[in-house]
Amino acid sequence: MLDLCADAKRTAHLCGVGCGHHTSRRTALKLGLAGGAAAALSGCVTTNRATGQSQLTGFSTLEDDRKIGREQHPKLVEAFGGEYENPRLQSYVSRLGEELARYAEYQEFQYQFTIVNSPIINAFALPGGYCYVSRGLITLASNEAELAGVIAHEIGHVNARHTAQRIAQSQLAQGLLLGAVILTGQQAIGQLGSGIANSVLKSFSREQELEADSLGMRYMSEAGYDPEAMVGFLDTMRDHSQIEAEKRGLPADSVDERNINATHPRTIERVQQARTIAAEYAAAGQVVNRDRYLQNINGMLYGDDPKQGIVRDTVFIHPDMRFRFEVPEGFTIQNGANEVVAQKSNVKAAIVFDADRSKSGDILTYLTQEWGKGVSMTDTGRIDINGRPAATGATRINGLDYRAVAIQGEGDRVFRFRFISDPAQTSSLSVPFRETTYSFRLLSAAEASRIQPYQIVVVPISPGDTVASLSSGFPEGKFSQAAFRVINDLKPQQALPAGGRVKVVVGGGGV
Repeated sequence: MLDLCADAKRTAHLCGVGCGHHTSRRTALKLGLAGGAAAALSGCVTTNRATGQSQLTGFSTLEDDRKIGREQHPKLVEAFGGEYENPRLQSYVSRLGEELARYAEYQEFQYQFTIVNSPIINAFALPGGYCYVSRGLITLASNEAELAGVIAHEIGHVNARHTAQRIAQSQLAQGLLLGAVILTGQQAIGQLGSGIANSVLKSFSREQELEADSLGMRYMSEAGYDPEAMVGFLDTMRDHSQIEAEKRGLPADSVDERNINATHPRTIERVQQARTIAAEYAAAGQVVNRDRYLQNINGMLYGDDPKQGIVRDTVFIHPDMRFRFEVPEGFTIQNGANEVVAQKSNVKAAIVFDADRSKSGDILTYLTQEWGKGVSMTDTGRIDINGRPAATGATRINGLDYRAVAIQGEGDRVFRFRFISDPAQTSSLSVPFRETTYSFRLLSAAEASRIQPYQIVVVPISPGDTVASLSSGFPEGKFSQAAFRVINDLKPQQALPAGGRVKVVVGGGGV
């Protein structure tokens, strides 16, 4: 099927329309909880060891936290590109996390620290001690204390049991928790199913983020790290988000509402409040360990992993699957786990690309009877795209125009485009969408073998070096100098240090 529901939601987001809703505990308690039911609810409130506060956790126990973590861990890792295959760096992160976890209140958890193979700046945690940092986040940090702050923050979420708290609130709002209390008295955790991962990845509340900040600073300071490093990294992430916003044609200060690429709120107020918290934990002799950090990240991947496909400005290339295509000027490509999405700021349109397997063996039959089964299409027909048999058709669903293109790959593989647009803009996008369609081509084995990833290399600053010269290898085009500055913790007008070492980007050949 065309996955039209997901497409409609995606294009709605282009216009700034939110799709979530929030039910507060107070509102949920108005859903008829009274008398004996309300009394039963008191059994769902526990005192958290880490925060000292009473919190609603439903009938979720510590064993439930561990069970959720075990079950959801492989799914979450897969969703974020798998584990980053760098044993030396993974060992370094694990040792750092284990040292921080020594100071956590819930020692019943078996803490596990994983680098996920994603260039997106992100960190998150599952209940039971499962903590994750993305490869992209590691490239952004400037020293060991900054990474320690991120990991300690996620340990804070685990120990504050924020996910269990959120699950309980969701259950209560839906009446699930009350039903479990009245009917069985058993744990309601099993009713949640695959919704756990979605709950984990939703943004925590402002209060929960500050709570995790405070706990994280406690852990990192007890481990001997300067808690001000967490504040500095929050500020760096805000700088990075501003660059990303500018790439998409958005106001730089829009990141103070929400970082469009992260699961955590990134507000200027949070940075300011974190600075106040850090002052409480500051002590003599605390370290940042910049040199050790740079030594461990030297040589790691920067940006996309070719195994997952790579983005070069408006071009998407997949060396392993051996194809490439180009999107219209002004569109920004996002490489996801299962699909590639290109969007343009202030334009209600999207290009969605993915792959499938055909059962019929005929590309037009695949389009109309497999992929588009049950969808009324017009203007269907066979086309040729750079020597590959292809088929196309159009439809309109939920007020949006769709142009579907299916391209025959090798064997039963099919490559698919969905061009989605507001009817008012379909005509003006017709030519750019057509150019994207015909830009698709397969790569030869020789072409694919020449494509190399970008890497982070740590180099000394030499006399004569400038921001312009040191950023020349970055793939961000006109934003390359800004990218160099942000991963080296240099503010826009700050002068390049006379000495020391910095991170630069090399490689990326063969495109």
